[in-house]
Amino acid sequence: MSAVSTYAEALFEAAREREELEEVLSDLGEFVAALHESEELRLFFYGAQIPERQKRRALDGLTEGMKTSTTNFLKVLVDNGREEILEEVLGRYEQLVKEHLGRIEVEVTTAVELSQEQLDRLKERLGRVLEGREVILETTVDPDLIGGAVFRFGGRMMDGSIRGRLESLREGMLERSVV
Repeated sequence: MSAVSTYAEALFEAAREREELEEVLSDLGEFVAALHESEELRLFFYGAQIPERQKRRALDGLTEGMKTSTTNFLKVLVDNGREEILEEVLGRYEQLVKEHLGRIEVEVTTAVELSQEQLDRLKERLGRVLEGREVILETTVDPDLIGGAVFRFGGRMMDGSIRGRLESLREGMLERSVV
């Protein structure tokens, strides 16, 4: 198991025991956003020249108002010199929370932008297909698809686009002509 998974799963278990999964997710998201916004904070948090004790004290102030699990987790990263994996851990933690809460993120690429009504119908259908899980749609537009849609979720891809069907047809024709 990778360090990222180990840290994310430990954080998940701690937050779940305290019933603060989503709050910790939100806290860490805010902390990472603050790191992106402030070069000074970034240099402080990721900087190896800052003593561990000083970082730990500063984290108490920086995370004031956040859940204890969040603060403790950041301190553990600092104690172990693993600050550089924070964003990857956040990504994995977010996946664990979504899985636990029965949510699934589906990336949908279509040839044209979908209306809100179409998005709602699509979300409802996907929820039924994915056994009642709550669907979180991430949409993008790619006119090269010609029509239809491409779906990505849970490490899988389903290509229902016109372009995909044409490519499939072309490959089939090529196979038959070669044989």
